[in-house]
Amino acid sequence: MELIETYKRYRQNHVGIHTKVLDNHVHAGEFKESAKILGILNNNNRVVIESVAEQDAMYDFNIYSNIRSGKSTLSAFVDLYSPESNEEEKLLSAMLESHVSLYEVLEIHAEEGTLLITDILNGARNPIKLVDLSLSKSMSNNILIFTRLIDLGEFNMTSGLGFMFSANHKDFIMKRTQKMLKKMKTGDSMTDRFVVFFNLNRSDGIQVFFENVE
Repeated sequence: MELIETYKRYRQNHVGIHTKVLDNHVHAGEFKESAKILGILNNNNRVVIESVAEQDAMYDFNIYSNIRSGKSTLSAFVDLYSPESNEEEKLLSAMLESHVSLYEVLEIHAEEGTLLITDILNGARNPIKLVDLSLSKSMSNNILIFTRLIDLGEFNMTSGLGFMFSANHKDFIMKRTQKMLKKMKTGDSMTDRFVVFFNLNRSDGIQVFFENVE
């Protein structure tokens, strides 16, 4: 399918950009600073990661969140980087405009590698088309996913971030989120949201085993 091939091309480019940003623009001290914001730097000055999902979240937080003097590391990278194609330029623009939210899975089309989801944190009603070969083959309808969407026009893909919650607990998760957000004081609403869901995942998240299909 043409859509899947386009997705795979964007995904490969996306992973390459992440690698460049992390390898060249995020240093050990900055990782520890980000861990402190997330609340996972212990008394021995060590970062405590409990799962692969948390490791992926740490990478995402360091790339996209506005924690470097009010800017993201991605933004600093883009200021110095010249895209190698129109497609890469489009991808970088979409990455810069991306944000995190909580989505409810409405439909899964495993044969097409797509899902229909809706943003329940922002109260959006229109379904969003998400292309993800792994998620579409590993998830059930009764799931909420906290992730970062990258909107490429024809479809969306995630940044690789993914915390899962049971849709049976939607009301509880929504109420707990609002309560926790009121206590956050990072000065950036998306950073606040990220920190809250990082901690909610530890207390209320569920583990999903993904098929390696991409």
